[in-house]
Amino acid sequence: MVAIYRQVDLQPSVGEMPLHQLSVFVENKPGCMARVLAALENGFRVFALSIAEAGEFGLIRLIVSEPEKAADTLESAGFHLAKARKNVEVVGVLLTNEMKLSKIAKHLSDNAINIDYTYCTSSFIDGCLALILRTDDPKRAEDILASNGARILTRDDLS
Repeated sequence: MVAIYRQVDLQPSVGEMPLHQLSVFVENKPGCMARVLAALENGFRVFALSIAEAGEFGLIRLIVSEPEKAADTLESAGFHLAKARKNVEVVGVLLTNEMKLSKIAKHLSDNAINIDYTYCTSSFIDGCLALILRTDDPKRAEDILASNGARILTRDDLS
């Protein structure tokens, strides 16, 4: 069983924030991740990937170029897509010598923003890795981090 949770409208204008994440529920057995990635192999860049295990099932979270088209491609390949999911919006922040993990966490904590989970990109953007964060208020998190000098990723960065 594979289900992909996505928001109904994943077509923001280019450059818009926050980023959109695809979440794929798969059976926790060999080959499931390979099938998901093979479906995206031609035409999409996978910028970040996180895998969480929950007994017999797993969750693959992906940040990809063109998430709406990627979701359609996965659906066409036979993956079952959920039509709505509130937590597909995530924040991408470049990790630099000036904006380290500890600073990001402190800026958000000081402003009562909860971090639900994080993972890092698998590709460099402008020579840096980026941290992907799911927070309880993505837009506010972006504003706080940007006002403290962080570079927030947009869809333009993923094209």
